[in-house]
Amino acid sequence: MGEQPMEFRWQVHLARQQPERLPVLVLVLVGVPILGAWLMGHWIFGVIALWMLWSATADFLLPIRYEADAEGIRQRGWSPRVMRWERVKRVVWSEQGVLLSPFAHPTRLNAYRGIFVWYGDQREQVEALIRTHCAHALAENAPKSKRKRKRATAQTSTSSSSSARSVK
Repeated sequence: MGEQPMEFRWQVHLARQQPERLPVLVLVLVGVPILGAWLMGHWIFGVIALWMLWSATADFLLPIRYEADAEGIRQRGWSPRVMRWERVKRVVWSEQGVLLSPFAHPTRLNAYRGIFVWYGDQREQVEALIRTHCAHALAENAPKSKRKRKRATAQTSTSSSSSARSVK
């Protein structure tokens, strides 16, 4: 992402935003490894269970830091990700954040290749940032694929020729 100065930085801590979920999560993080070690008869199974649960919940428990500059956006935390603005093909808005996807159409790979950017308490700034840098992906009227573009031009030419026939 170069040596350019950062345009915008913010941090989101999901456990602080949703504290009602924390007691249940801590109970599961402590209880399941103990139960696994006891049922399987060896402590290593408890360690494996703890590692698996921690890996699944670390983004909730630890803060996620975002940095955005002219080249792209970077997510830092337990699972760091980087996405350049020109790679963004689709933007999906939600109440809590925005998904930046490198795919033009919905796919299951969004969870692995896309970045979900949490708003935190910076909703307006994040939305403005995405609208500025992802204008190419936000074009709603432009067909997304070659097939759709070809189909749209074929429908346009068909409708114009049928209207020309009806005039005669």
